[in-house]
Amino acid sequence: MKPLRWRELLLSLLFYAVLFVLFSWPLAAHFSTAYLGRPGNDANQYVWNAYNFHRQVLAGHNPFFTDLLLYPRGTSLVMHTYTPVIGLLNVPLGHEILAVNVALLLSFTLSGVGAYRLCRRWVDNPVLCLLAGVLFAFSGYKLAHLPDHYHLLLTAPAPFYIYAFLEAFRFREGRFVPQVRRWGQVALCAALGIITLLSDYYTLFGLLYFSLGYALYYALRLGSINWRRPRPWIVLVVVLVGCHIGSRMLKLAGVPDNSGFWWGGDLAGYLLPPPHSRWLSTTATERLLNSSRFNSPGSVENIMFLGYVLPLLALFTLVGLRGYSTLRRDEDRGGRALPGLALLFFMLTLPAVRVFGKEVLRLPTGLLHYVPFFNNIRCPTRHVAYLSLLLPIVVFAALDPWLRARLRPAARLGVSVGLLGLVLLELQPKEQPLLKLADVPAAYLAAAQLPGDVLFPVPFGLLDGYRKVGQMDGDDLFYQTRHHKKLPGAYISRVPAEVFASFDQDSVMHTLLTLQEHPDTTLQRPSAAAVREFLRVYHPAAFIVAPQFRGSAVHRYLREAMPAQGYREEQIGEYVLLRRQ
Repeated sequence: MKPLRWRELLLSLLFYAVLFVLFSWPLAAHFSTAYLGRPGNDANQYVWNAYNFHRQVLAGHNPFFTDLLLYPRGTSLVMHTYTPVIGLLNVPLGHEILAVNVALLLSFTLSGVGAYRLCRRWVDNPVLCLLAGVLFAFSGYKLAHLPDHYHLLLTAPAPFYIYAFLEAFRFREGRFVPQVRRWGQVALCAALGIITLLSDYYTLFGLLYFSLGYALYYALRLGSINWRRPRPWIVLVVVLVGCHIGSRMLKLAGVPDNSGFWWGGDLAGYLLPPPHSRWLSTTATERLLNSSRFNSPGSVENIMFLGYVLPLLALFTLVGLRGYSTLRRDEDRGGRALPGLALLFFMLTLPAVRVFGKEVLRLPTGLLHYVPFFNNIRCPTRHVAYLSLLLPIVVFAALDPWLRARLRPAARLGVSVGLLGLVLLELQPKEQPLLKLADVPAAYLAAAQLPGDVLFPVPFGLLDGYRKVGQMDGDDLFYQTRHHKKLPGAYISRVPAEVFASFDQDSVMHTLLTLQEHPDTTLQRPSAAAVREFLRVYHPAAFIVAPQFRGSAVHRYLREAMPAQGYREEQIGEYVLLRRQ
């Protein structure tokens, strides 16, 4: 294997940067004034994350706490999907939209470069390595989450960690604890682990599973198993049946799995093209994805699409190219365990093998969903990110020497470029949706000019992924970065039960929420004293009523109760603004 030159890495970086521009278009045309997402969706929280982190750091406060949400109580952000790595980037930039877009650009391009570099460890063909980077950085799974879940896209540390891990340690058959070869690489593993911790806990758990799985591969001598004998197959069947029965018994005993099996993958999710696919998605495939054959019809969590070229090449490799793989030829490069680890991540996505909702077999990896702490990873389909990293390397490590043995250089180049072109067509998305600064309603910009620290939007509420009270519009997080006023509600992870209960303890809050959610309910109106106490606690600068709530029961109540407290109503566009006079 020839040493990798910096020029080669820079060219690959440029290639992936251009590909990001094309696959995220029209983001590049609005790079500092818009971000990827749809109205009301999760993308808003990442802009808010960067905004709050920067605001807290500049004020000299703890960036893992905020009083912008759940005012006046405030809330910790330790268990929130907070993406501190984007917040750190926003400290020097001071521009939350730009920080988010720069972070995505860096993550996609560096994910590709890292996968390219890792693949080059065993594969001489640079075009195939370039393709490995495409399959990891721009996988169907990541592009499906692109307008929604930015934390799942921050995968750049993963391939660099794996490369450093293989350089840092030497494993021996029958031993779990490795020998340290290079302490500098151990330190690099630790640094990349910290960056991953500040990026996404799903990617972090993937690194943990990779490291433990790699060590167990050698400790259990899995590479020495002779699959031509019947005994290994008998043991495999016993393990599979035993784990299936054990998992079913745990379910019957009522042991909580934190909805891990509910969110588990379906084999159809590997085969059906995602709705964002420009060339492969059809009305029929979208109808299937939105059908009741999936536990969560239409959910992006069902998508594990790897394309069709890679699975077909994997099947070809499994059937005819096992003797060509370079992963086993040089033990010092540490590739022996990669096929087994690719299988491990495939199994992690499927705690139970299902086909269009029909459960066939519960796999041993499903037992993790009954283990406290580990069962917080309750969307197992997200492990497909590591499958899209490891499987191309396994396949190309066999395909590359097979092509060299049969084709001249020009023909090999043609085949490799052809495969790259096919995969790019498979993965090419439709034009991406954008949320723009220009879309912020004028009512929120008007509220920004009002004296006071608090804004009450209608609807409002609290949502933490497990429970909810009222309605929290995700767009309010984005709007807050423009009006800078504190909100009584929140869309945030892991909120204590008493916080939810507190929403019902104030009579005015109870009335607003009840009329908002159940407009036909007959309620005894809070007294004037209760309204004054409510205003003393929250002292809102204004109430903003969204268009769909204009004239509703909650709007009529505000119109009745607030003028006596010094608020007057005005219409700004399609919104209603009740401001203190």
